[in-house]
Parts: sequence; C-alpha cells; structure tokens
Amino acid sequence: MENKDKTIIGFEQWLIEEGKANTTIQSYLGDIKQYLNYMSEKGTDSMFLPRFSFVRYKQHLIDDNYKSTTINKKINSLKVFNDYLILIGELSESYIQLKKDRVPIASESEHVVTALNENEVERLLFYIEDIRKVSIRNKLIIYLLLYIGVRISELIGIKQSEIDWLTIRGKGGKDRNVLMNDALIRQMKDYLANHRPMTES
Repeated sequence: MENKDKTIIGFEQWLIEEGKANTTIQSYLGDIKQYLNYMSEKGTDSMFLPRFSFVRYKQHLIDDNYKSTTINKKINSLKVFNDYLILIGELSESYIQLKKDRVPIASESEHVVTALNENEVERLLFYIEDIRKVSIRNKLIIYLLLYIGVRISELIGIKQSEIDWLTIRGKGGKDRNVLMNDALIRQMKDYLANHRPMTES
C-alpha cells in the first residue's frame, strides 16, 4: 500500500511539473483512485494496468451505465497514468490504445449542441469589448462565428479576396454564399490593414 501511495504522489508531482491545471490533476487522480479501488475490491492489489484488468474495468463502467463521455474521460486518465508508469520504468509498454479503447459516443444524446440564449450573447459581446481581455483578432473571430454562422473549420478557410461576399465550403464539399454586413466588413478590413501580425500568411 505504501508503494502505491508513493506512486500516486509521484504521478501528481509529475502532472504539476507538466503544467497541468489543478482541476485536470484532481480529475486524473480521482479517476485513478476509482480504478484502484475497483481492482482492490476484486482482490487485485496491482496498480500496473495489465490489459485484462483495464478491459475488465471498462466493461464494469459500461455495465454500470456510465455515459460514454464519462467512460472516455476515465480511459484518458488511465492512459496518462499508464504513460507515467512507463516513464518511471514500472511498465515496458502501453496497455491502452485510445483510438481502439474509447467508447463510441451515441449521436442522439451526449453530443447535443445548444445555442447561446439572448442574455448569453449580450454578456459575450460585452466581454469582448474589453481589449485588455480579448485581442482584436479574437474579437473578430467571435463576431464571424456569431453573425454569419460559420463553423470553425469554415472560418479557417476564409480568403481575403472573399471578404465582401464569402463563399463557404461546408461539409461534403458543398458551397454556400454568405453576405456580410458593412460593419463586419469594416472590422475585417481594419484588422487586415492595421492589426494583423506580419508573420501571418
């Protein structure tokens, strides 16, 4: 038990040195301790993540009706812990493969996108007016996302030559034309002329 505690403490210290946020660290530690408690209940005191134990624990989470996103978060925590054990020489290989081991997320329930309500939009617009907190570039990005309804991937593909009349290529390669209002066009041109870093292409 003493060695296990030392390993957990060492893992926490490593996460701190890696610059992880405190909330992330606590999330990782909570997930690892939950896994270790489960294994202890099953009569296995080893903390070194053999493949069989991991698969058994994952199935336990599924059987207990944990949400897919929650299970995947715990799998990610165990993968980070697995990597740490390799780093300190307790394991020679990774028993967890994220692409293979993550649980598919059901399309109907856990990835529902909710729009901002009117009050939230007003608060956002008020916040981005403070240039001490939000750069002109990021302010412009938020305006584009709010007012012309583009996706992040579409926003990245906007060309300077298309500012007055945007042609957006969406999913499936389908194009759609978007007419921007004068105020947004002026902001884009002002950013490009006066605020865009010279290193940007």
